[in-house]
Amino acid sequence: MSATPLTSWPTGLTARPLTIRDVPAVTDLLAAWERVEPTDASVSETELGERFAAPTAALDGGGVAVLDGGQLVGYGLLHVISAEPLWLAYTDGGVHPDWWRRGIGRRILHQQLDQAQQLRGRRSPGRPGEVRAMAAHTREGTRHALESLGFVTERFFVRMRADLRGPAAPYTDPTPDGVRIRPYRAADDEAVRLASNAAFADHWGSVPRDPDVWQADYSGASAFRPGVSLVAEAEDQRVGLAPEIVGFLLSAEYEADTARRGHRTGYISRLGTVRAVRGRGIGTALVAHGLTTLRAAGYAQAELHVDAESPTGAGRLYARLGFQIVDQERLLTHRL
Repeated sequence: MSATPLTSWPTGLTARPLTIRDVPAVTDLLAAWERVEPTDASVSETELGERFAAPTAALDGGGVAVLDGGQLVGYGLLHVISAEPLWLAYTDGGVHPDWWRRGIGRRILHQQLDQAQQLRGRRSPGRPGEVRAMAAHTREGTRHALESLGFVTERFFVRMRADLRGPAAPYTDPTPDGVRIRPYRAADDEAVRLASNAAFADHWGSVPRDPDVWQADYSGASAFRPGVSLVAEAEDQRVGLAPEIVGFLLSAEYEADTARRGHRTGYISRLGTVRAVRGRGIGTALVAHGLTTLRAAGYAQAELHVDAESPTGAGRLYARLGFQIVDQERLLTHRL
């Protein structure tokens, strides 16, 4: 695959479409970036490969690799989340620290916006379009590059962490009457997906996940830990009717984080209750049971991300159960 010179960039740089074969080089680039601007989050080659292979990853027309000779020094990749009623994509990318302050990141973002316009024109002509990006508070250069191209801050998300070491915390929130919390089973997957789509229907920025995307993001990911995941069932006493899943807590563990931190962190990757049963304490009971389960399985910490303006007041729930804010990210948007 030939590389096209980027005449507006420093002499010697070339660009070509990003491919799955670039995963090792992108993993190294992200590790170098993390060393210089830490976010306390790492990614393994396996996990990154899954992101590149996910059905949302737009490697066909939505990725760019920037090279200095044969070395990858920057990349960008669009993840197309929905096609209608809003065409929505997230942009992911970065530049190796050795090549910072040469305008490479800004040019990658500019190309990503052009690619987004083209992809939307091919897949969803006439639909409104939006590109989103996340920026950690420690990465001001990323935020400035995004803002210079018209991205605006739309939302803030916080990362929260609970320490599971030392004396066991008194997680005493009772399970509500008529509800049973039990371990997740593989046979629950489709019911949990549907419950998740229902639970997040009124959350800002959320879109329903079809089975393929759900598998890639959650139950089929190498980081998913079914043994420390839970479901909440509303038990139906009428004869012949099976209990209905009305809540869920899905857990993950990221290999690179475990290796770097020297202990296991259980990441609560998806937690929700369907709207009809909110306000009964099911979410609180799921988290309390989840923390107990993670502790018993040998995890030293629990971690999660939450929308700072969550309509369910999730941040307050987590704080009550011992979670503390350790980081903040902003979500920026660009309307096409």
